[in-house]
Amino acid sequence: MLIGIDIGGTYTDGVLCDQQQVIKSIKVPTQKIISHSIENALTQLIKDWEPSKIKQITLSTTLITNLIMEEKLAKTGMLLFPGPGADPQQLKFACPLQILKGAIDYRGRVIESIDWSAVEKAVEYFLKQAITHLVVAGKFSQRNPNLELKVVEFIREKYSELKVIPSHQVSGLLNWVRRSNGAYYTLTTQEANYQFREKIIKTLQKLNLNCPVNILKADGGTLPLDTSLKFPLETIFSGPAASTLGALACTGENTTAVVIDMGGTTTDLALLLAGKPLLSSQGAFIKKYPLPVRSLAMASLALGGDTPLEIKNGKLSFGFRQGQALCLGGPKLTISDILVYSGYSKLGTPESVVVAIEKISGELNLTSKEFAQLVLNKVIKKIELKLAEMFKSWEEEPAYRIWQVLSPQKERPRILICLGGPASGIGKYWQEKEAWQIIVPPLAEVANALGAALAKTTLIMDLFIDTEQKIYTTNLGGLQGDLTHKLRNIDEAKKFARELFQQAAQDWHLDPTESLEILYAEGFNIVRGWETRGRIFQIGLQTVPGIKTFLKGAERNA
Repeated sequence: MLIGIDIGGTYTDGVLCDQQQVIKSIKVPTQKIISHSIENALTQLIKDWEPSKIKQITLSTTLITNLIMEEKLAKTGMLLFPGPGADPQQLKFACPLQILKGAIDYRGRVIESIDWSAVEKAVEYFLKQAITHLVVAGKFSQRNPNLELKVVEFIREKYSELKVIPSHQVSGLLNWVRRSNGAYYTLTTQEANYQFREKIIKTLQKLNLNCPVNILKADGGTLPLDTSLKFPLETIFSGPAASTLGALACTGENTTAVVIDMGGTTTDLALLLAGKPLLSSQGAFIKKYPLPVRSLAMASLALGGDTPLEIKNGKLSFGFRQGQALCLGGPKLTISDILVYSGYSKLGTPESVVVAIEKISGELNLTSKEFAQLVLNKVIKKIELKLAEMFKSWEEEPAYRIWQVLSPQKERPRILICLGGPASGIGKYWQEKEAWQIIVPPLAEVANALGAALAKTTLIMDLFIDTEQKIYTTNLGGLQGDLTHKLRNIDEAKKFARELFQQAAQDWHLDPTESLEILYAEGFNIVRGWETRGRIFQIGLQTVPGIKTFLKGAERNA
């Protein structure tokens, strides 16, 4: 049996699955300490079951996202080797920086040596700023980490009080801005992630659970808990990934629809095209900073079931969450309370909110029913405006354009899959009022946890080979080295790529029978003096993403 747990801002959801059925589902309040919420959910899920029957646990967690969004990060500086032709001051780096002399070219050759006096001066500058963490990053360092490694070694020997990380160990992406930002967020969240892992291990021991634990990634795949220590940034924005996979599991493998997941605090929007979540070709961003992380093409809206209703200057407005809905003992009237009053939710009883609705509707000279309709119409309008904005973005994605060419349906999808407690109620009202086809699956309220439980472990590898320099590098941090045998053509390069991929797959606990797809494979000769000196190969491989199975009767829900 499989367990999936999704930790949201308001509630933590969990499911226990056996093959194509959900045996048990639970919903508990999210506590301040995330590991406590997980323990509470696991305790309820495995009650009446032998722990030995649990074969895997997958967590969709907000740990890293919360640390970053709440700015609970150590003060950090970047030491950069931009090389010729780049002005770091004009690029989007996520923390203060100092520029060093030294450079690597696109082939991985050192074309400028390190100025050690400049390194020492830069470190001393950061120390005066009370900075305790340093990132060392250089353009093309993923093809030759020599400069990064030398500076890291120097800092660790002379300034042992500082924590330092080279960018190539975090990601092998060519885009050095994304790689540098990724190293920054990795360095500053690793300790919290390590503590989280220790708490999860203790929880498993306490509950006699002895099974693999995976963490959901932003692209809808998973990675083992231990591997997440090295790549904590991969786990950001896992909530939208979980809901999208959950929607797919509930509705069938050919689903094309917008997925709306409304929780207590936020609403997430994502897109399914012919049964595949739409990925962002630009990768993930935190605030304005680009990251070396694949993610869904998604958006979040600061609107949820616990969003309070306020009257400002004689008009209805939405505030910021202050607690649970009024019908559950919360402090203020919320969107969820309106759904309860209107008969679209069974979260509480209409009688528990009647007085509050009468009072606030009176301020606008409306009846309670008119006020309820005003609120729900405003919610729908707000979501539709965000959807219109997102469709403009989605339509720029290559995968969306390919879908338009291949699909007999040329217009924008007009199907909405509504997930989460509040979204289920909104969906029912929406279907009555708007020209959308609304799907509210039977397990809509715990679909995120279901998506986590059924997600496949996925891995993508971009490989660069230079046979003249006799080196290879990948986008997987640290997976690079010297080429020890000849690769004469693209087929031999593909074979080498598959061998490397299998090596990485062991670290990610991938199923060896999992099918692989080649994303691209190209090669060209290196010619000098009318003579071929070597070849450059670039190859992309990945495990096919998706879910392990669909629920029984999923197609009937679509």
